[in-house]
Amino acid sequence: MFGSLLRVAFRSLRRNRGFAVLNVVGLALGMACVILIALFLRDELGFDRFHVNAERVVRIDTDFVVEGQSEPNTRSQGLLAPSLEASVPEVEATVRLMPAEPVIRVERGVFEPGQIYYADPDVFEVFTFPLVSGDPETALAEPGRVVLDESTALMLFGRTDVLGESLLSGETVLTVSGVMANVPRQSHLQFFALASLSTLEDPGWYYQNWFSGSFLTYALLREGTNVQSFRDKLPAFIESVAGDEMREMGQSIVLHATPLSRLYLHSDREASDVQGSTTILSILGAVALFVLLVAGINYTNLATARSLDRAREVGVRKTLGASRSSLAAQFLVEAVALSTVAFALGLIVVQVVLPVFNALAEKPLTILDLGPWAVGLAWLALVVGVVAGAYPALVLSGYRPVDVLKGTFAAGQQGLVLRRGLVVLQFVVSIGLIAGTAVVFSQLDYMQSKDLGLDLGGDATQLLVLPLGGDDSVADRLPETKRRLLSLQGVNGVTSSIAVPTGGNPGAGGELEGPDGSRRQLGVTMYLVDSSFVDVYGLEIVAGVTPGSAALADSGSVYVLNETAVRESGYAQLSDVLGKQASFWGAEGEVVGVVKDFHTEGLQNAVEPLALRVTPLYQSVLTLRVQTADLPATLSAIGKVWPEVAPSQPFSYSFLDEDFGAQYVAERRFGRLFSMLASLAIIIACLGLFGLAAFETSTRKKEIGVRRVLGATVGQIVRLFSRDVVLLVGVALGLASPLVVFWADHWLGGFAYSAPFGGPVLAVAGVVVCAVALVTVGSQVVLAATADPIHSLRSE
Repeated sequence: MFGSLLRVAFRSLRRNRGFAVLNVVGLALGMACVILIALFLRDELGFDRFHVNAERVVRIDTDFVVEGQSEPNTRSQGLLAPSLEASVPEVEATVRLMPAEPVIRVERGVFEPGQIYYADPDVFEVFTFPLVSGDPETALAEPGRVVLDESTALMLFGRTDVLGESLLSGETVLTVSGVMANVPRQSHLQFFALASLSTLEDPGWYYQNWFSGSFLTYALLREGTNVQSFRDKLPAFIESVAGDEMREMGQSIVLHATPLSRLYLHSDREASDVQGSTTILSILGAVALFVLLVAGINYTNLATARSLDRAREVGVRKTLGASRSSLAAQFLVEAVALSTVAFALGLIVVQVVLPVFNALAEKPLTILDLGPWAVGLAWLALVVGVVAGAYPALVLSGYRPVDVLKGTFAAGQQGLVLRRGLVVLQFVVSIGLIAGTAVVFSQLDYMQSKDLGLDLGGDATQLLVLPLGGDDSVADRLPETKRRLLSLQGVNGVTSSIAVPTGGNPGAGGELEGPDGSRRQLGVTMYLVDSSFVDVYGLEIVAGVTPGSAALADSGSVYVLNETAVRESGYAQLSDVLGKQASFWGAEGEVVGVVKDFHTEGLQNAVEPLALRVTPLYQSVLTLRVQTADLPATLSAIGKVWPEVAPSQPFSYSFLDEDFGAQYVAERRFGRLFSMLASLAIIIACLGLFGLAAFETSTRKKEIGVRRVLGATVGQIVRLFSRDVVLLVGVALGLASPLVVFWADHWLGGFAYSAPFGGPVLAVAGVVVCAVALVTVGSQVVLAATADPIHSLRSE
């Protein structure tokens, strides 16, 4: 029986090719959209799943709580891992990772491959990073050992059989003890090598202090351990090992355990090399389903638009004995057949557009990455066919043959409210997506144009960042280095610091003298800078003196705080903090100035308390303010003197404005994908409007003919039909507005600073949808109005 229904369905579709093509194209675009987003979602959800023990590994993060205020720390203590392994029975193994980005030297040259992790020997037990050569149990057991990935081994030595070879990492000689497979792209840790942590072994403060954090700490839990039960034991554990020190410091430590499989998407800390967002995935998934919903609505509208033709067919078949159930089954089979063809075409569309999609999503996806999800999507195609075809099947199969055959049947009134309601729903989705796209790109523009409180430059100058590397001898030559660089044509200023905005913000706990003279605990972002930092970066001193003054030029014992640090310390007036004593990283000093708040991170994060300590120590980055008039010549001149500045550091640089822009990569990717989905939804919705226009004009041919005979112009007829469209768009705008406002508030709430959002965005979205709708409907009405009215009147 099913075969017979299928043959009849394909004969019917073949007779009505235009109807079939419109439906197949609409459904295919909708399904292609869903398949593309499914590929993206599967890739994002697959991060860190390749580890054999993914469900048993947790990362331990630390919060320092001072006077009830929590200070999240994205690193943990050197004491934490061995203490956990020794004191908590549920812990089978632990590993500490310390990141570094060294310069690598081999006979073939000098390289900067990227990030390396100094790791405990158990790293290959906790994580699944398979070795292609070497013994994972002993590879990092001794100091001075390193395991390279295959691509780095090829880059450094031209081959992968490199066991026993030596390389220079900074000033440290490392011997290759293993070669591992390249780190999978779907790893939240991205690195080119693992070196033995014992190479850095030092009984210094960062190994022995419970109030400093330099490591990423991971624990492998024993089989059967409940993660929540493990979390519940952490407060008692930290009290047992660090209680006395916490009471002495007047602070407490809170430990957090996050499963490895949740780090990429669910961790709110920035300790990961790459980070995803469940919010973005939820939005994209919902939008993809909305686009598919719009495509399904199209089928319903186009099917009911053909109700006159199908009514005659139903009347004849019922007269010949066909039951309503068999007719409903026939129409459902037609819908499922169309949906199946659309799914196959959607796969072809995906294969064609995948390179463009990959460029937008910044991923190397292939259609084979669907894996088991392909089966679910195939079932989705079946469900879409059944759901989209259910209403037409029930309505069309219910026509009374006597009315149809007598000519008293009037199509168009049955289900009119539902059909228009579905079109309104299409408009709601379209308005929502257009407004959402405007919100996303408005926020991106806001983040890239907002005053950050520092001078990134513009048409005349730029801030050029030059890392000095780990060569300790560079610091001894800094004064002469700065004079030499400042003498170059095109260099307007030179400053040095331990870090720069967007380049990693070192945190420090310490004390600041409060308004009542008592010492208060305060956590700050800590920058060690020279006396010209404020001037070169264009910061504004709002109280006190500029660190560049002659009296402070050689001082190592003064601090400049930002406004947030002063306010959080309880001072009513910024100037009241001047002359007070502060101590961070164990260095006592006097507060001599207050700088206006400036951003050191993207606008996703609020400005935090910050301290600038003016000192010649630990300077590892140079920042030059350079003129843009002849930038290539200036860069060339700097490159020529660079071997004298930092002989062991390759000449590499970045521009600070580009570094800030890189903070918004995820948002830009989301904006591109969102706008692509919005465009698809509008295109598919146009097909639905085409169906409505075809239905309206087919049922009102006589009316159009009479109006034309009585002298109505084409423009008057178009305006008559357009009133309905404008009304539907108005209703949709009213329904979409609160939904868009709710979504915009929720999404923008994820940013510490967001662009204003209001009525103009919704108004523009409504106008755009209305214009597109009028053009789509108007084109059909014009065709009907310009036809010879004799034909339409004769047909009646």
